[in-house]
Amino acid sequence: MKEEVFEHWSYSNAHFMKNKNLIPLLIITLLVLPAIFFAFFRIERENVLIIENERDKSKTVIEAKSGEFVITFIHSIEKTPVYEYYRINDDGTMTLRETRFYSLGTGLPFDEYEGFKNEDGTFVVSMSRTLREIPLRVSPVPGHAVIVNGRKLYFTDIAEKEDLLTISAGHRFKINSLRGRE
Repeated sequence: MKEEVFEHWSYSNAHFMKNKNLIPLLIITLLVLPAIFFAFFRIERENVLIIENERDKSKTVIEAKSGEFVITFIHSIEKTPVYEYYRINDDGTMTLRETRFYSLGTGLPFDEYEGFKNEDGTFVVSMSRTLREIPLRVSPVPGHAVIVNGRKLYFTDIAEKEDLLTISAGHRFKINSLRGRE
């Protein structure tokens, strides 16, 4: 019995001694591979807008390159467009910075305390309201959308009228190639 254990130990020790020469090669490989990777690629954090449909639990994730987006809708009584301007914050919250609209009416702010002003017929309310999420019902009135990166996504393209959507913000990491960036 003792002899078998000794032979096994001898074999393992000899095997280790043979592979010991591979350790420097392994260390060099572990240092060089990441250097090569990061010479051609960058890991970047990007802002995203997440729209979750509460009815079917589907999610739409949109990259927000500038970290800003706009929710727009047609006011149900005034029948004029309203634009709400948001910024995505580093902590994943969103800040409503400004609302723009073209007529005064029911439900539209006009208090000077809120930073209300008239810019050539466009009513602008400046504010700073931080939100974790924005719950909204998809309006049956056409024009209810989000504008991100200059592109408009109508909520009726991803949900049914009257569906409850929850909009939130977040971040994700993306690997980008450095080729062609010169």
